[in-house]
Amino acid sequence: MYSADAKKCARQIVKEFFNEILSGEFQIPPQAMMESYLRTNIDYAFDDYQVEKKIEHMNPQWSKEQVSEELERLRMRYENDFRADLIQAAQNAVAEVENLVKSLADTIKAWKVNNLE
Repeated sequence: MYSADAKKCARQIVKEFFNEILSGEFQIPPQAMMESYLRTNIDYAFDDYQVEKKIEHMNPQWSKEQVSEELERLRMRYENDFRADLIQAAQNAVAEVENLVKSLADTIKAWKVNNLE
């Protein structure tokens, strides 16, 4: 779901750590670090007010307590889905960083062969 965000995150990491990558000192960030980075850059879009109004509109006979319970159930479902998507996006970002670093290494190697030999 957040594949564009994962790719953007990977490109940013490669840019930030370009010198370390060139010197061979770069370590691929762990899954938890990627999740943290993505969490700060992905918009959490659950809007309690709009969801509550939608529940009330669809179920006008419900009491405030029933509406609140349904709102909480939907919020928890959204948060679980968000966490699952975040984990997958972090895995994709790690894989993308690995691909970018490998591609960069291959490009440098090809340049060396063409220009230094």
